Amino acid sequence: MLLSIYIENIALIKKLSLEPSSGFCAFTGETGAGKSIIIDSLGLLCGARSDKDIIRTGEDEAFVEGLFSVEDKKTLNALKEFDIEPEEDGCITISRRLSRDGRSGAKINGRAIPLSRLRSVMSNLLSIHGQQDTLAFADADKQLAMLDSFAKNESVYDEYLIKYNKFNDIKRRLDSLNEDSKEREIRLDMLRYRINELRSADIKVGEKDELESERKRLANIEKIVSRAGEAYTILYGRDGAVFEQIAAAFYSLSALNGIIPEAEELSERLDNAKYEIIDVAESLKNYLEADGENPERRLDDCETRLELIKKLESKYKTDSDSFPELLSDWENELNINENGEEEKERLVLELKTAKAELQKIADALTETRKKASAELCKRVTEELNELDMPSVRFEVAIEQKEFASDGADVAEFLISANKGELPKPMSKIASGGELSRIMLCLKCVFADSEAIGTLIFDEIDTGVSGKTSEKIGIRLKKASDGGKTQVICVTHSAILASKADAHYKISKTEDGERTVTNVVKLDRIGRRDEIARILGGLNITETVIKAAEEMLDEK
Repeated sequence: MLLSIYIENIALIKKLSLEPSSGFCAFTGETGAGKSIIIDSLGLLCGARSDKDIIRTGEDEAFVEGLFSVEDKKTLNALKEFDIEPEEDGCITISRRLSRDGRSGAKINGRAIPLSRLRSVMSNLLSIHGQQDTLAFADADKQLAMLDSFAKNESVYDEYLIKYNKFNDIKRRLDSLNEDSKEREIRLDMLRYRINELRSADIKVGEKDELESERKRLANIEKIVSRAGEAYTILYGRDGAVFEQIAAAFYSLSALNGIIPEAEELSERLDNAKYEIIDVAESLKNYLEADGENPERRLDDCETRLELIKKLESKYKTDSDSFPELLSDWENELNINENGEEEKERLVLELKTAKAELQKIADALTETRKKASAELCKRVTEELNELDMPSVRFEVAIEQKEFASDGADVAEFLISANKGELPKPMSKIASGGELSRIMLCLKCVFADSEAIGTLIFDEIDTGVSGKTSEKIGIRLKKASDGGKTQVICVTHSAILASKADAHYKISKTEDGERTVTNVVKLDRIGRRDEIARILGGLNITETVIKAAEEMLDEK
């Protein structure tokens, strides 16, 4: 749900902060007051293409920011797919900035995102419908998913997806075996060469690190022997060595046991130091000579071995510790391909079984869609009849297609707006007014499954009678579902505005030498006067004011 929107430097708007209420909100105002500017600003927030001419004259940048609360579980899961989660307060902040030099930037919770992702994210939060907009409901690519949402067939679809992935995996492996035999032989020769190369190298996990450590030791062998020898001699290997001096000190201090309090503790510490010196000296003995090895030859062997390892790492673009896993993968691939005919026969049988299982669950999925289609057509027809469109026919055409990730069906919503006409795709209906009312009916029917928090309708009542406007108002209120969904409607209809839970007036005033658009939430008196203005125009009589009062009372 849209908690607030801030608009800066767009057309007539200098700075505008707006906090729409929950439920059904009506926006009214005189022609040219700036109603379309607010809709255009929300469109920018949804990722609509920007035009630098929309930036307020004399300004270099325009900015729109919306704050949305997200509580619906389905919407939260959809946003997680884009790696987006609400802040601690459960809100998401979305902003769009335009520059006169043509640059455009968008952010979600302060993180920059491309416009393509902005559009995808906003399709889960806000839906705008105006006379010139392309309806999401008219997009044939989305209608199958909408039908599934209405059918609530997730369990059947999930089972289908498991069978479909299994079928595709078997088919992919079989296709691999059915590749041109010459290409397969080339691949097999390459695998045999690589396997032989790694086997011959016999590189162990951790060997590279050990060799580098050994190389370092051998490169410094003379220094090691020299310095280790010096340390050994000082500690243990000569008369008056550190060991002997500590031992003498130990005996001297031991003679003071019982005489001074600390003597016994200090003697013990010296004794420990003596054995520590012996241990260090014994360890140093290991470095006093090269144990009969030829350091130069051994260093050369290390360098050669390391050069081989690095060459193979570069060739196969992985570290040497991954060689065993790589070798295992190649050996498995070689084994499968060398036994290709036997494997192929087995996969053909598996594919046949998998296809039968897939077809069975695909038929079950189709059945859920056909059943849901009948109920959907009934519900939509009832809604359309309520909006004085008794001749409208709504149908869902379901046709078969090749297995795909969304099933084996193609679904398309068809409409016949006039008696005697064949139903056509929704995108081919010419009348904007008809589209608006059909859109509203679909929104009401899909309210439970679509889960979009904010619905915006721009002049949905254009070209309809007062009676139909009243019914549209009732349906808009129904779409708000007691405040669970936020419905915002820009309208010129007094009776429609009277049905709203909240009423906002859009007006323009002169600020110095500039014209500025303002939006004010109306109280009861303000609503009465605005409805009276819509009804009476310049001639607002007591009768008109009374009529406005009656409309509000009938709300």
